[in-house]
Amino acid sequence: MIRYMIKNNLKLMLRNKWVIGAIALSPILVIAILSSAFQGLMKSYEGVDEFHAGYRVETDMMQDSMEQIKEAGKEAGIIFEEYPEGDVKTLMGNNNLAGFVEMGEETYTVYVSADYAVEGMTLTYFMNQVMEEGCNQALHQMLPTMQQEEIELPIEQLDYMPAINSTDYYGIVYIVYFCWCGIASAIGVLASEKKNGIDRKYQVSAISNVKLYLGKWIPIVFVNMIEMGIAIAVSVVLLDIHWGNPWMSTVLMGLTIMGSVAFGLMLYYISRNLVVTIIVLFISVFVMGFFGGCFETYMFSTVSDAIKNASPIYHVNRALVEYSCMGQSTYTNSSVLYMLIIIGICSAITIIVDGIRKRGRV
Repeated sequence: MIRYMIKNNLKLMLRNKWVIGAIALSPILVIAILSSAFQGLMKSYEGVDEFHAGYRVETDMMQDSMEQIKEAGKEAGIIFEEYPEGDVKTLMGNNNLAGFVEMGEETYTVYVSADYAVEGMTLTYFMNQVMEEGCNQALHQMLPTMQQEEIELPIEQLDYMPAINSTDYYGIVYIVYFCWCGIASAIGVLASEKKNGIDRKYQVSAISNVKLYLGKWIPIVFVNMIEMGIAIAVSVVLLDIHWGNPWMSTVLMGLTIMGSVAFGLMLYYISRNLVVTIIVLFISVFVMGFFGGCFETYMFSTVSDAIKNASPIYHVNRALVEYSCMGQSTYTNSSVLYMLIIIGICSAITIIVDGIRKRGRV
């Protein structure tokens, strides 16, 4: 029976070629528009020629770490020069400095020149990576004891992220964004079932709730994979988007599609109303995308890390973008875990809700 349901639902969805075409080509249009509109912003992230920045350290503890920071800076094209005394604005003007960093005991301040906007953004991003991912961790481990003579920074965490252009960035994040709307592929099937009372017939049948659920989830996932596969193929051919690490990108996209369909079906089974499902789904995806880097690039995001990390789209976006520019990502495990949790929880809720309704009708 489950094979019949999967086959039948798959046929019904594939007949709606205009729906498949709209969902597959919509990301291409958005990618083309946004990648062009934000080309200047992303150019500022692509890197600049080597430039000079001043610095001042107020504690011996940070002074011990500066040699390692300066070495990491050279790899990113930043030459740090120490200026222990003097007014920051005057020093920057007299010495043609693109920026200046003051390091205190617990905080640091980055000054940027209006004449070096791109270099200033680069310096700000670099210091954020250094302090958040390197120095802070080492300092917190060292402060309770104060016994070490030198801070050992994890150099591998100070690597500067290679360039990524606006086309690659938006070409990836908006494929992820639209795949979360995959439940739209099944609107025709769900509407037909409700109109003809097919769902009620299934409810009083001997088919288990798990099989009823899989009879919808599997074909919707399959069709959504086809749609996103078309979108990716067209974007690669027409827009020259680069997907790094094809194997892991494929696995992660597959898990994301499975999770998005499970989430959409959960909303539908709870509301039993297609209009409500679509509205809640689009609001949810918009919020997750807003904090996940779809509208404001996560590299220069003003949103706190705690809020960003709460969005599953952020983890997937960051992993896929880092695959594109580095070939690997530290966000792979969190992305996979997030998707597996969403698939498990949403599927369980859907099956439980369907079971409650079935017992009520029987």
